[in-house]
Amino acid sequence: MSKSRSSAAEPITNEELAEALQVIAQAAQAQAASTVQIMQFMQQMSEMMRQAQAGGQDGLGGVTLATSRITIWEDDPFSEESPTRNPTLSPTIAVQVPVNNNTLLQTRITEPAVTPGEYSPGTANFRFWVAAEALARGINFWAGLLPSGTQWTTVNKPMGVGLDSGDDLNAFYSRTAGLRFFHRVVRNVAIFSAESADVVCHELGHAILDALRPQLFDAASLEVAAFHESFGDMSGILSSLQLPTLRRKVLEETNGRLNTNSRLSRLAEQLGWGIRQLSSTAVDQDSLRNAANRFSYQDPRLLPARAPASQLSSESHSFSRVFTGAFLDILARMLSAVGPPSEQSLQTVSRDMGQLLVNGIRTAPITPGYYSQVAAAMIQADRVLFEGRYRTALATGFIRRGILAADSLSMLEDAPLPKMAATVAAGNGHSVLTYGDDDDAHTRAAEDAPALPTRSVTTLSGLTIKVHAPAEPPRFTVASSVAVDDGKDRTAVDDAAAFVNELMQFGRIDVAPIQGGAAAAMHDLPVVDDGSRKSHTLVRDEHGAIVLKRLYFDCGLHECDHGC
Repeated sequence: MSKSRSSAAEPITNEELAEALQVIAQAAQAQAASTVQIMQFMQQMSEMMRQAQAGGQDGLGGVTLATSRITIWEDDPFSEESPTRNPTLSPTIAVQVPVNNNTLLQTRITEPAVTPGEYSPGTANFRFWVAAEALARGINFWAGLLPSGTQWTTVNKPMGVGLDSGDDLNAFYSRTAGLRFFHRVVRNVAIFSAESADVVCHELGHAILDALRPQLFDAASLEVAAFHESFGDMSGILSSLQLPTLRRKVLEETNGRLNTNSRLSRLAEQLGWGIRQLSSTAVDQDSLRNAANRFSYQDPRLLPARAPASQLSSESHSFSRVFTGAFLDILARMLSAVGPPSEQSLQTVSRDMGQLLVNGIRTAPITPGYYSQVAAAMIQADRVLFEGRYRTALATGFIRRGILAADSLSMLEDAPLPKMAATVAAGNGHSVLTYGDDDDAHTRAAEDAPALPTRSVTTLSGLTIKVHAPAEPPRFTVASSVAVDDGKDRTAVDDAAAFVNELMQFGRIDVAPIQGGAAAAMHDLPVVDDGSRKSHTLVRDEHGAIVLKRLYFDCGLHECDHGC
């Protein structure tokens, strides 16, 4: 409690009572998570000791429990200084065994636990520690920026992580299954998506964003879905910058100009290579996606639903590249703003960018044109957190990409500024901002996670359903350059209808639940003609209305014309 009482007769206010109850609830959650973590750790150590006494498993190589270092790939198995047509495996590095001390954000790899050791690439033991290190590094980065009490919005705690869930060039996040990764052999190359820290930290980004702002999960909006994918890529980039060795390489390769093509901008090179062998135009020519792009904002409703990677489409992974490109431009300008580029300054601006993203997402309403609301919220957050140090970097990056119109800065001059939340005053070290209207969504579990209000949408097939529409009131009177040019207002229902019709067009909605069938299990999702799984389902609410719900976010490989 932040206040002391001088008189026992002084009544307790509702605000103080609510604050006390929240503190008690968070303490209970932390205690429960800590107990589970200790039990799992003891079980794993017991199993490891049993294996060691019995001679060990294949691949343990006589490594003892005292081993304190592991080998990993920094960001991706095919990471290179300059991309080549047929890359070879990147060199590994040795690092300390990772530790995730965040009790509310624990993970549990479903494969058997592995004794720490410097294993060789291509082994299950190596894969285990590559994924474990990436998860811990990403969680430790984001946990220091999230509001106190943030927990997973998954059904199971700790969040499950499956490193090899079958034959596919894919990975996904769902509330029911957690993180799932896959493998496939392409031209005699075994590709395990869990061996790429880029992919692991991308999927982790979905889970982090779902914990921070769960209302985004079911949002029926092309732009919101694309932002979820962009956050995954931004999570991959920012998490990679927490490795000193990678920071040094990036600075050398780019000469301090981060928004150039480099191992930092190229995401999931090996997975991208595998897809290109089967569908040459489905992904970028040097990676799954490259943040050093030149895509500018367009109304996603007016874009083609699918396009080659060299063009922009309304598909969420494709359209995500607009915001991710702006992000990398801004990160480069932020680095220049703090002085000569150095390893330390690069780490500092990566954390500052993370703070701006977290606070921008927390305080931006979910509306049509969501990108512009997040951009404006980040600019306002910078004024409070950093006294406008990054104002020029943010404004230039967002305006040049068309996410904000040219007059946006003047529109924000008199806009309200957020204040530091009470949790900061309590001394938890998190720079969390508030406009006084925030909720406790980040503390909710899957069973009571809040969702956006529903609106009725009639699909092209004539079916009327309810969807969670981007219908929150806008906070900032800003818009994209396209919205200013065409002068047309976008409504939440317009956005939702475009989103639903695109899902219907590509067979991404599981209709079995409203036809008497059971909801799709995550391990056995129905597959449509192009090889993709159903990403959404239809359910009936307590009033009998049909409601659209998301099942998961995946890597978007349903774009491939080969059916991968």
